[in-house]
Amino acid sequence: MIYYLLFSFLIFYFVNRVFNLRNLFNPFIFIVVFHFIFFYIGLFYKDIYTHIVIENKTIFLINYSFFSILIGGILSRFLVQKLGVSYVKFPESSINLSINHKITIVGFLFLIFGIMCTFKFVYDVGGFIIFMKDVENVRIRAREGKGLISQLALNFFTFGLLTILMAKISKMIKFLLTLMVFFFVLSFGNRGPALFLVVFIIYIIQAVNRKQFSFKKIAIAAVALFSLMVFFGALRTNYEADLSKLFKARFAWRPFVNIQNFQYVIDFFPKKYDFLLGKTYLVDFSMLLPGSHPNSGTFLKELMGFSFDGGSITPSYLGISYVNFGVYGLVFSPLLLGFLSNLFYEVYLSKFDLKIPSNLILLILISFNFGAVVTSGVMTVLIQNMTVIFLVYFLYIGLVKLLYALK
Repeated sequence: MIYYLLFSFLIFYFVNRVFNLRNLFNPFIFIVVFHFIFFYIGLFYKDIYTHIVIENKTIFLINYSFFSILIGGILSRFLVQKLGVSYVKFPESSINLSINHKITIVGFLFLIFGIMCTFKFVYDVGGFIIFMKDVENVRIRAREGKGLISQLALNFFTFGLLTILMAKISKMIKFLLTLMVFFFVLSFGNRGPALFLVVFIIYIIQAVNRKQFSFKKIAIAAVALFSLMVFFGALRTNYEADLSKLFKARFAWRPFVNIQNFQYVIDFFPKKYDFLLGKTYLVDFSMLLPGSHPNSGTFLKELMGFSFDGGSITPSYLGISYVNFGVYGLVFSPLLLGFLSNLFYEVYLSKFDLKIPSNLILLILISFNFGAVVTSGVMTVLIQNMTVIFLVYFLYIGLVKLLYALK
């Protein structure tokens, strides 16, 4: 355990020195944090799960990937610096000065769009999922063939609410709208999007007030959000076990499960099944086609013969790279992830003005979704999340331009 603590400290030390660990606008930072929480910290206490064997090879690869992400980010920073671009350790922006009544109207319109999509979804599935029995499984079945409308609703709510929070309107109205949106987002049965919305709100508070939170405040917020995620997960299992005991068990299990799943794919490929050579990416791409299609996690779950409540298996970006490309995927995927995430941030800030609300919101969503790649893999995030985000983003810009044209 001492080794893992020291190794983690060194990683975070260099990340902070080079990039500023509190700069959550940089997707590279989110990747490092997500990697630590959801794909590393479980090594600290892996021995408590005596029925699960995590091999030394797997431990080495997880350590390698954590270190390689840092190397990839530093190489990216070095390259951009050679091109004469200075690193922005925290992007300051007077966002509230760029919000006028036309943009505020677009924010309210997007909230209405989100409500319309939500009620269409509720009508199709026969009610609010969070009030149904067996939420853990119902939420998965209910979204079959309806993934697009749920994603549209979530992104309409996000763009709309974040715009309203930047506008100069009553704090009470902002508070009530936040509660309403939080309920609707949670009503889809997934705790993640609702809690992620809280993270996005923290972004906006920092940007509007041009102030970075301290490490202490960020740590408290992170622990609180993680605890809520575990708590909501325990609530929806519908098990008859004691809630406090279930919460404690899931609190430790959530960071460890991705390590376990990574071990599973190492054991399965190529001993029991040949490498897929990109097939999981095609599976994710098929989700853009009409009808109901599983994502790569569900595809792997069925291929490997697993049967458990809830959604798909999450083998991590490293596991997805391995099942497709073997050792080459293991070696190059963390380097590329670290390199591209920081490169995106630096290029984005050099090209886009963050005083424009739509640009700030897009940066927030893309940065956070880079972090989601750690557990879900690149293609799943690109297809399920980013395509819809860009669709809503361009609609947002189009409506703003339309309102200006109508003056």
